[in-house]
Amino acid sequence: MEDKNYYNKIVILFIATFANLFLLWFFMIRPEGLDWISSQIVHQVSPYAVSETKNGLIINNVVMGYEFSLPKGFKTAGARNLTVYLETDGRKKCEIKHYYVQANKVEKLISDDNKVVYLLNNARLIFEPIGAAEEKTLCAKYLKQIEASLMIN
Repeated sequence: MEDKNYYNKIVILFIATFANLFLLWFFMIRPEGLDWISSQIVHQVSPYAVSETKNGLIINNVVMGYEFSLPKGFKTAGARNLTVYLETDGRKKCEIKHYYVQANKVEKLISDDNKVVYLLNNARLIFEPIGAAEEKTLCAKYLKQIEASLMIN
């Protein structure tokens, strides 16, 4: 005779669930847990404000005072080191990494077909495609559009 009574199984499942929730709460409420969580949040602060328009995204770096527009269809990811990309069928296409460095650290970095480098105050803004050579050539036209839309506040 097969036992069809699921009462014991459900009780065990609820006890295990509530025990796990209690453990999560306990470890997060401790001062060490709070310090760790708050330090993770502080490290992920983004200087970028992203606005969406009918023509695409506008990325504004509120700390350094510049903004640029992305061509229609581009998406963005990242907090400090921004990555923009097109997505087709769930795959990233034409992925472009944007970051800035102090100008005195990389004095001979200049724009070419594979990247855009713009000098702003004491920093170099860099837009650089990620991926194979054929993908970089595909991204060149998008890099020129991004460079043309760059505005200093």
